[in-house]
Amino acid sequence: MFALRRETNYSLHMLKVLSKSKDQILSLNEIAKKTKISFLFLQKIARKLRLAKIIKAHQGVAGGYQLTIDPKKISLGRIIMVMEGQCCILSCLNESKKIDCCNPSQNCELKNKMSKINKRIVKILNEVKLTDI
Repeated sequence: MFALRRETNYSLHMLKVLSKSKDQILSLNEIAKKTKISFLFLQKIARKLRLAKIIKAHQGVAGGYQLTIDPKKISLGRIIMVMEGQCCILSCLNESKKIDCCNPSQNCELKNKMSKINKRIVKILNEVKLTDI
């Protein structure tokens, strides 16, 4: 069955805490206390989310993190893409890895059908917003 990695799961917890804090800046220590997630693990997660411009960092004594986007506009699909990469139910559907699991001379029926299913899954993930979870 499909499962999100722990890092993605924890990123959702972190983003939920930030979304509830409105415009407040929260330190990783505060987020760690609220979520019971390791500070060091949160650092790794925060870096990915910051590079993706979902959160921004504030330096200094009163520093910390806050969302850069309205939580109503952050999709589950975007978060998963940032944390895990492209959503593919078959490895050969991952365009960035160029894996061809079928005989290239054949038109793979399974790949064509699974591609349609994959597109529907991605569409659903993009429709679900941070405020919905």
